[in-house]
Amino acid sequence: MEKIIEINDSIIQISDLNDRIYIMKLGKDAGELIKHVDNVCNEKKLSKVFAKVPGNEKELFEKKGYVCEGKLKNYFVDDDVYFMSKFFDESRKISKFSKEAEDVLNYVGTVNVDPSVKFDEKFHLKIANEADAEKLSKHYSKVFETYPFPINDSNYILKTMQTNVKYFIIEDNGKIVAASSCEMDIMNKCVEMTDFAVLEEYQKLGLSKYLLFIMEKIMKDNGYRVFYTIARSISYGMNITFKKMGYICSGTAVNNTNICGKFEDMNFWYKLVE
Repeated sequence: MEKIIEINDSIIQISDLNDRIYIMKLGKDAGELIKHVDNVCNEKKLSKVFAKVPGNEKELFEKKGYVCEGKLKNYFVDDDVYFMSKFFDESRKISKFSKEAEDVLNYVGTVNVDPSVKFDEKFHLKIANEADAEKLSKHYSKVFETYPFPINDSNYILKTMQTNVKYFIIEDNGKIVAASSCEMDIMNKCVEMTDFAVLEEYQKLGLSKYLLFIMEKIMKDNGYRVFYTIARSISYGMNITFKKMGYICSGTAVNNTNICGKFEDMNFWYKLVE
């Protein structure tokens, strides 16, 4: 079962695939939501809760058994956001990729910030529209064996397009070869740069970096003030891309996401718009 539901002012994702609940937006009554989420996890035997928590609620979550795995500065006008996790299974706390992830970050630490981009004019970049939803979902299916949200479903893509997500695609002779999206928090003017997917034969051409460059430009023009991503910790390409574009790494969520057929750790990167 994969579903996103609203409880009072909070929004949560309950996911069998990810074996977790994700508190995507925290409403007014945090204490009641924590109780509800605990009950669902125990009932469904889910092994993790992952929560996006305002700084003024961080202490409450810590008292309820949550640990901080990462942080985004200035997510709210007057507060930061913390990525808090609670584990219902001890084995979920143990990373299977800690050595690989450490190697990636050690290498990324040697990479200089370089926001310059190149783009081969044989490619065509555009903001996706509703007519692209089917083609886009098929593209994501080709790139990802599993993914934490159902982007392989054209109906999901259509629904998110109509609310708070802008999808970007790069085509080669009409075929989608790279895609990404901006998931916008319209109220707080923060945006997650996410869903990057480049076909294997088109990797190492700088397409993700170019997508990110264009996404940043459009989001900045629309008044967005914080950019962030949650990137696979063992992906050299994505972590290098965000480092080159001037993002700051601010933590790692352990065994957080079922992506490409397995649970992986995810790194948080953010950038404050100047």
